[in-house]
Amino acid sequence: MIETANTTTTTLAHLSDPHLAHDGLRLPVGALMNKRIMSQWSWRRRRRFLHVDAILERVAADVRDAAPDAVALTGDLTNLGLPVECRHAAAWLRKNMPEPTFVVPGNHDMLVRESWPDSVGQWAAWMAAAPDDFPYVRHVGSVALIGVNSARPMPWFTAAGRIGAAQADRLADILHETGRAGAFRVVMIHHPPVDGMVPRRKALLDSGLFRSVIGRAGAEMVLHGHAHLSAVSTLPGPAMSVPVLGIASASMRAHRQERMAAWHHIRVTTTDRGFHAEIHRRIVGLDQPVRALPPWSFDVYRVPRPI
Repeated sequence: MIETANTTTTTLAHLSDPHLAHDGLRLPVGALMNKRIMSQWSWRRRRRFLHVDAILERVAADVRDAAPDAVALTGDLTNLGLPVECRHAAAWLRKNMPEPTFVVPGNHDMLVRESWPDSVGQWAAWMAAAPDDFPYVRHVGSVALIGVNSARPMPWFTAAGRIGAAQADRLADILHETGRAGAFRVVMIHHPPVDGMVPRRKALLDSGLFRSVIGRAGAEMVLHGHAHLSAVSTLPGPAMSVPVLGIASASMRAHRQERMAAWHHIRVTTTDRGFHAEIHRRIVGLDQPVRALPPWSFDVYRVPRPI
């Protein structure tokens, strides 16, 4: 965090969907006698050739070199959501991600019903300690990072998500509270809250509920993963459109620029009138230099409070 006489700059790194390889882990007997067998089949047949550890290592090194004030990781650290994978992911976070890092689960992390303490609960140091503790909020400089859990065990052949009414109500309260406090509010969620980015079987089923909260309470930015696609869209807010940033998988080998492994380097600077946000997308290939795309930026103006 950089402070001058009149401004404060807070930097964030946003990455998602590392899909850490689990080939070397010992899977418990019977672990695949459920929906996980389909994900394992997909991994063995195709996805293990697309998610490359060497690319993920370069992304993580680039993030560390940038020394952000905080890291936002929007889910799918694992492939099957097994306790042994969650333990492996916790070790990976501890070794590779700067502090503080904040995480929300993805659909692969909660593929089937599993004991919370034995599975994603092992990430309590980086997110909420219990399912009912979502959304959680963490303050870093002028930024309030708000973690929403859209991951739910779903039927076979479905990778959809849901936030639920209770979590939506708490999210609205947090957004109102942090907004009144003058924070730059960044909402982290795994599933894209914008319709049409993924097929319905992979979509946020109550995206309308999420959009309604943002439309009433507002936010300055929404970060998501899941689609394995780097894209920018917007949601209506009470005073201005809210930028929605999706990022490709941090381990993806791809040829199309929007699918290549990437991360967002986000700078949020306070101004006399509100905030200035500048976003740099950094693309990481296997055998090529890290590329930084031209940055884009926007301003957020504080709405005067009624007397």
